[in-house]
Amino acid sequence: MNVKFRRYRTEDFIAVRDMLVAGFAQPGTAGNWMIDRWNFCRAVSHTMHNTYDTWESTVGVWTDDKGMIAGVVNSEGEERGEAFFQVRFPLTSAVYEEMFDFAEHSLAMPSTGGRVIRIRIPAGDAVRESIAQSRGYRQLDWDDTLSMRSLQQLEPVKLPPGYRIRSGTEVTGEAKALAHARAFGYYEAEQDHSVPLAFERMKQAPDYRPELDLSVVDASGEVVSFCTLWYDGQNRHGILEPVGTIPAARKQGLARAAIQEGLHRIAAYGAESAYVGSTMDFYKRLGFEPAASSYVWEKVLEPGS
Repeated sequence: MNVKFRRYRTEDFIAVRDMLVAGFAQPGTAGNWMIDRWNFCRAVSHTMHNTYDTWESTVGVWTDDKGMIAGVVNSEGEERGEAFFQVRFPLTSAVYEEMFDFAEHSLAMPSTGGRVIRIRIPAGDAVRESIAQSRGYRQLDWDDTLSMRSLQQLEPVKLPPGYRIRSGTEVTGEAKALAHARAFGYYEAEQDHSVPLAFERMKQAPDYRPELDLSVVDASGEVVSFCTLWYDGQNRHGILEPVGTIPAARKQGLARAAIQEGLHRIAAYGAESAYVGSTMDFYKRLGFEPAASSYVWEKVLEPGS
């Protein structure tokens, strides 16, 4: 099969999403993003990092003889010298070499001694590991691990008195943005108009469902905790992204309640499992266990290379 490179186009967003859904759990596709990350990064991360208008020009696409997308190299849009490979099926070493070339030339960022590029490689992917080693990469003590739990037995939702759970249609982007800023420690950024805009854009994402965009509000109506789920009906699973609680409202079980409510809702759609991109003890106590890992491989490029 002849796989050729071309630049990303705006209309590719849905095609890539469909590829990620179709390729889930297929041999050779470990390390692919799930629909939560594809949607959330485009709407929220790119807006917050001021790369919304430029990100498309940094994405590489490889298509087969029929024009179907077979591979993608993209960043999260945070300009940190990171590259992610998405594939429809195992590709040849020659195509992977092209993907490494693209990542190094298009996504590397200035660093001490040159430019740095960091690529995620799924655990046990001997082909990509061999290519990385031959090109001078080294594996870091840094991984992305996806955790999973079954939805066969769900605990009841226990929300403390004085709080309510609201869906996406009942909470503004500005209110969600303020809670996100407080929960993740960038409170001053609430003054940045890009943050509310990011969460308004999230509501326009193709896979966004307002009934799965859950916020816990207190008696005054302030959002103090939140959990958004993204439902993949074809693969019958949901993914949590993002989840957080403002510091003043922690240790009350609010995020747990929001997650449990979300799990019940996706189970009603027919979901059999749920995923989260974390191995925190908090998620382990909710029944999530590590399911798949990718490791970060780093290369420092010489100036001018």
